[in-house]
Amino acid sequence: MKRIKRGWALTKKSWALLNSHRELVRFPLYGGIATIILGLITLGPGAFALDKHSYGIGIPLVVIGIYVLSVVGIYFSVGLAACADLIFRGQNATVGDGMAVANSRLSAIFGWAALSTAIAVIIGALENQGGALGDIAGRLVGAAWSLVTFLSVPVIAIEGTGPFATLKRSASLFKERWGQQITGNIAIGGAVFLIGFLPAVILIVVGVVIWPSTGIAGGALIVIGALILCVALLVSKALSGIFGVALYRYALEGEVVGGFTQEDLESAVKQKRGAKHTGATPGTV
Repeated sequence: MKRIKRGWALTKKSWALLNSHRELVRFPLYGGIATIILGLITLGPGAFALDKHSYGIGIPLVVIGIYVLSVVGIYFSVGLAACADLIFRGQNATVGDGMAVANSRLSAIFGWAALSTAIAVIIGALENQGGALGDIAGRLVGAAWSLVTFLSVPVIAIEGTGPFATLKRSASLFKERWGQQITGNIAIGGAVFLIGFLPAVILIVVGVVIWPSTGIAGGALIVIGALILCVALLVSKALSGIFGVALYRYALEGEVVGGFTQEDLESAVKQKRGAKHTGATPGTV
């Protein structure tokens, strides 16, 4: 319960910054639109080929599609992180500023997307082809990867490092600040997604149920539910991007930015009891 409360408190502080700089939402919005369009173009043919059991064609097309979508997601996340960092340093930031930084980091983005796609394929293979043990191994690898790469986007945006240097840098920042006994981190923005997810699902389900008898009314509920879900996803992603930069600044220099406190940032990463680290005294989650 304490961990949930801390997550909600961090979400509210991230929201305060987002509410003051609403243009930051445009990054996940643009990324979402591009993902839908490119997803249909790149994943559609691959899915069709797999449905026809043409695995020799379908699997490469799906992998390429995953890579393209990964590039898109990282590109707009880097732009968001760049803007958030400028704001944290007291500067005015526009969407164009973020895009300019993302454009200057294209080689790093392409490289990181390739590494991320490779890991995603490996995790998928473990979970789908390795039986019960493979599923467990895939989940463990996925959890570890999510943790050690949590700061990867701010690292790319601010430092412009390549894929392996980014991985090493993100992991080392965590190790230097919180030590090696890390068990997990709080999902910033998750509460916002859940708040939007629950009513969205209810509206969509009700819309599907009443559609045969009411027609347009049921369709309207489905559309409204889908829109609410999209907004929740956009806001949640923006909040995560903002907090990631704040956490990066704290891990790098011990600098507290964005209206957060040292306790907020220190306790955002959950450690094993009794674990020691080289950073500040950890809070408890």
